[in-house]
Amino acid sequence: MKVQGRDCTLTIAKDGEYYPLPYSEETVRTASKGYALPGVIGLRNREKLVETGKAITGCVVTRLEYNNILALFLLLFYSNEKFDILVDRVCEKLIYKNVSVKDFELRAENNEPLYFRLDVKDNDDSFTTGWDITTPSLPWNECRTFYYDGHSVIADLKKFPLVYRFELTGKFTEKAKYQITLYFPLNTEHYPTQNKIEKLTITLDQQFGIWLDLYDLKPLDDMADINCADTVLCYQKFEVTGIVVFNIRNSEQNTQVVL
Repeated sequence: MKVQGRDCTLTIAKDGEYYPLPYSEETVRTASKGYALPGVIGLRNREKLVETGKAITGCVVTRLEYNNILALFLLLFYSNEKFDILVDRVCEKLIYKNVSVKDFELRAENNEPLYFRLDVKDNDDSFTTGWDITTPSLPWNECRTFYYDGHSVIADLKKFPLVYRFELTGKFTEKAKYQITLYFPLNTEHYPTQNKIEKLTITLDQQFGIWLDLYDLKPLDDMADINCADTVLCYQKFEVTGIVVFNIRNSEQNTQVVL
């Protein structure tokens, strides 16, 4: 991404390794934290915030590519571990130190790139600092971007004709919680089941053998058919009560990340 004719950079750093990301969007910042004092009844004074400190918050949105996809899923696997975010915004260069994963979203529409959003949270030893002379400036090098094929979703060994969009979200609190939303035309041909799905497979890239397996999906709402001559687009949410498995299997690599 270019701002004022220059390239912004966004890099994840963990355990001495650096992973440059495509700079799509980021809102990582230092925000105030504290408590509010309510206004006095009957008087025209606003609620006041008593600041007790600063906290790092925000998110990073990036495209999934071959060079970053494994590193991003490993961040989810080690969700309790800390990492750094190096940001070059042209006007400022900052390092957000010792942050960790709060939640994430993986989303895509048919024939469009896969996008990964990572929300970060503050820790007791988190802080913000500027770049020094030892900070590496790692430009992003373009590589293969993954595109979603809405005709490649399989549920219990049966391929759906079209799932034109999906959103997989995860929240990391005391226990990880995963939810997926599938978007599809409303008819029995395109979506033949309303029951629990034992295994859902989403292909992320056919050429490099990269896919997701989600187990034991429980529907969170009911579906109702309608009498309409036109195509009606709808969606259904599922809670993933089993595991989420990220797979890479090709001639060079055979890797599984189980969330």
